[in-house]
Amino acid sequence: MWSRNASIWGWRWMLLACAAIWAGCGAPPADDAATPPPRGGIVSFAPNITETVFALGQGDRVVGVTSFCTYPPEVAKLERLGGYMNPDLEKLTLLAPGLILVQGKNQELSDVAAHNGTPVVHVNMDSLATIDAGIETLGEALDCRAEADALRAKIAAELDGVRAAVAGRRRPTVLVISLRPGHDLDNLFTVGGPSFLSEVVDVAGGDNLYAGANQAYLEASKETIVAEAPDVILEFRAGEELSDEERARFVADWRQLPSLPAVAQGRVHVITEAYALIPGPRVPMLARRIAALLHPEARIPEP
Repeated sequence: MWSRNASIWGWRWMLLACAAIWAGCGAPPADDAATPPPRGGIVSFAPNITETVFALGQGDRVVGVTSFCTYPPEVAKLERLGGYMNPDLEKLTLLAPGLILVQGKNQELSDVAAHNGTPVVHVNMDSLATIDAGIETLGEALDCRAEADALRAKIAAELDGVRAAVAGRRRPTVLVISLRPGHDLDNLFTVGGPSFLSEVVDVAGGDNLYAGANQAYLEASKETIVAEAPDVILEFRAGEELSDEERARFVADWRQLPSLPAVAQGRVHVITEAYALIPGPRVPMLARRIAALLHPEARIPEP
């Protein structure tokens, strides 16, 4: 299904990425709900955009977010407006925002915004270059260009620090599993070269097994995996609170392919940090996390 409609599954992948996978934070407190939000505020329709707005120091202007936005903690008190695929258009209209920020295109949101005379800013943050460009665009839209330039420089410097820490070391071949619905190995989804995840693996000193794929998200073939024999497997279960037993079971599943060097050498890693699949300001955290797994002997710089 993924390969038949990569664009829809690409967005679903991002939704799944943002806490359990992007689990909602719940409704705002009752007394907060009783106070009408200020008119002219910002509504963000993506967790990575929400994180970026707060990282730019503009969080106090945000009045509404998706049900999947979990970071920073301040978003817990904000109005919830559903998700990208099912926006609460009535609640959006009642909020009367002065600006709507959207990842990609959404015709429903565009139509409502046009009807209400609300400007919409679209960004497409799903690679290191577009994350950088998206921060620049949001800085211009929110009139905080200096803050945006500082954030972009900080991210670039931290990524360069990771690159320097692993430079010259042997680069393992890495299989990235972005989604695996069950405990069998029949439905494996991975990332190609255009995805920010593939780029972060590169920064961290590894070679994504599917880096040559032109699709950002695609279904992986067991036959290809066996033939390419990855040195490391990184399975992302971002936002899932796994017990030690559950984590061990996901690792043990890979014993179905005992010939893989990653399995034979005990280099199958399950990554559960909620930020791990969010293409936004915290990508350096992910780069450091992956670099530490790929090159445990390296001294990875802290921010």
